[in-house]
Amino acid sequence: MRFELIRKTKATLVDIDPQSLKMGQTEVVPAVALTFKVTLANSALAMLDKALLPFLYSRGNSGAAAQATLEGVEVVSEFPSLTPAAVMLGDLSPKEANEQTGCKLHIHVGATGHADIKLQDGTATVKKLCPKEGGAVDFHITFYTSDVDAETLGELCVLKSHDLDIELAAPELISAQVNIEDADGGKITPIKGKKAGKLGTDAEQAERQAKSLAEDDAKGWPFPKGEFATTPEEALAKGVGAK
Repeated sequence: MRFELIRKTKATLVDIDPQSLKMGQTEVVPAVALTFKVTLANSALAMLDKALLPFLYSRGNSGAAAQATLEGVEVVSEFPSLTPAAVMLGDLSPKEANEQTGCKLHIHVGATGHADIKLQDGTATVKKLCPKEGGAVDFHITFYTSDVDAETLGELCVLKSHDLDIELAAPELISAQVNIEDADGGKITPIKGKKAGKLGTDAEQAERQAKSLAEDDAKGWPFPKGEFATTPEEALAKGVGAK
């Protein structure tokens, strides 16, 4: 699901619910849930699920098709008629699984844009669908966010029941692969380490260990043996820098 309103869309702010959000043990910040009613062509149902349109609507009778060809009559949808299932079910309440986090809401206020309200990092949920005969659907959308302060809450409260222009941006898609380049513009290729060889048999491991101990014993400090042999006095003299 990827529900969004990418351009200015007429909407009615039908409800505003001021809330609070607890942050940590003691801090409490303001939050708000805004519910809008947006009327869209039934093709927008595909943003929720592609199976909804053919389930709720059909192409209809020849009269509806003839009306669609009349000059000056806007074609709302190629599927204007409600199916018997849609008539029987009426309004639909999708499950909470359709919510989207990380959304942005832009509410246009006034003609100049100076009073516009922009809310970040919200959760958008389609609460109710109201299919209508003729190819239109009422979407009831709730936008929840804590990106508000007391002043913004006051501005939102006076907009209740008003018709507004809004834009709803869905979460940004993250690329599946990110190319990392160095300062010269070349691609950085990770260096793969060589896999360690097998340890060998018990006899081979014992042989390597004995050889290593022999080398340490020959060159060890303070009393090496063999060709590196020294007396305790000579070793002490070397340790303190004496000749």
